[in-house]
Amino acid sequence: MRFETVADVLNTVKDLHTALARQFGELEQLTTSERAQLMLDYLHRHEKQLALATEQYEKQAGPGIMDTWLQYAPQWQPQELIDKVRGVDLNDVDSIVKVALEVDDYLVDLYREAAEESDIPEVKEAFASFAQVEDNERHKTARSAFRLSDI
Repeated sequence: MRFETVADVLNTVKDLHTALARQFGELEQLTTSERAQLMLDYLHRHEKQLALATEQYEKQAGPGIMDTWLQYAPQWQPQELIDKVRGVDLNDVDSIVKVALEVDDYLVDLYREAAEESDIPEVKEAFASFAQVEDNERHKTARSAFRLSDI
C-alpha cells in the first residue's frame, strides 16, 4: 500500500490497531491457558487504546499536518502483522508476547522511517513522537509479560 498523506498513514495505523484489538480479543476467547488469557486481554485493551489515541490525534491535529503529502511514504503490509497474530500458539505466553513485540517494533520502524523521510519539521516531529509512544508501549508490554511470569 502506498500512502499519500499523513492522514492516510494514520488511518491505516488506526485500522491496524483496531484489527489487532479484535484479533487479540478473539484469541482470548479461544485459549485454554489462564496466563495466556490474561496476556491476550491486556493486548486487546492495549490495541484498543492505541487505536483511540490515534483517532484523538487525528481530531486534534490541524489540517496542515494531516493533509501533508509524503514524498517518500512508507510501504508496508498490515495484513502480514494480523496474520502473524492469528498464527500464534494460543497457549504459549512467550509466543504471544514475541508476536506483540514484533508488531510494536514494526510500527516503531514505520514511524521512524516516516520521520526521517519528511522534510517538514511538524510532520517529522509528529512521526518521531508516534515512534516514541509506540516504543514506550512496547516497554509496557514487556513489563506486563514479565509481571505475568510471576503468576
